[in-house]
Amino acid sequence: MLHPGKILIKALAAAATNLSAAPESGHQCEPPVAGLHAAYIPNVFVHTHQDQRVRFYDDLIRQKIVLINCLSIRDEASCSNIETMVQVQPLLGEALGRSVFIYSITTDPEHDTPAALRAFANKYQIRNGWLFLTGASADLQLLRQRLFIHSGGQDCSMHLIRYGNEAVGVWGGVPAHSTPESIAQRLSWIMPGERLSGPPRRGGPPPLALEG
Repeated sequence: MLHPGKILIKALAAAATNLSAAPESGHQCEPPVAGLHAAYIPNVFVHTHQDQRVRFYDDLIRQKIVLINCLSIRDEASCSNIETMVQVQPLLGEALGRSVFIYSITTDPEHDTPAALRAFANKYQIRNGWLFLTGASADLQLLRQRLFIHSGGQDCSMHLIRYGNEAVGVWGGVPAHSTPESIAQRLSWIMPGERLSGPPRRGGPPPLALEG
């Protein structure tokens, strides 16, 4: 039986072969540079809470180890999830901002402006290496669709944290209500040089869903 990670790598490779890297109509993006998931993860422009305009795939995802979640700063449940992820920060230590990056994508771009997200980040004492992202509504919806909505139509964007090592093509998901220690452990499984504390387990929904 193939290891789940190997199955996922094969699926991603197939998607890269079958999907065009050209921007989708109506979305503000640039053709991505060559990368393992350049054909699948949208290279749309987003704005950070630091008021920087960046390309999602090229600047934030390519060749990086990441945690990605969705939030609305007016939603109580997602604020609770942020409080959990705040507790992940010290567990990552110096890796945060160097080898591991956290991205929180708003589901309410009309209200969650860069200034509002900056105030929110300051409130929770967010460290360097963690960015809150907003942008055009259609572009953010595309990101959610690719990262959090399964082929059956189930939207788990407010209940799931995606983690992945884009350079090697390993992706998974951990429930947003998990403990900080559990989230940090999932990351340790995909970090170079780290040893697993036990056999690989994949909790929550299936790995990154791909559409051929």
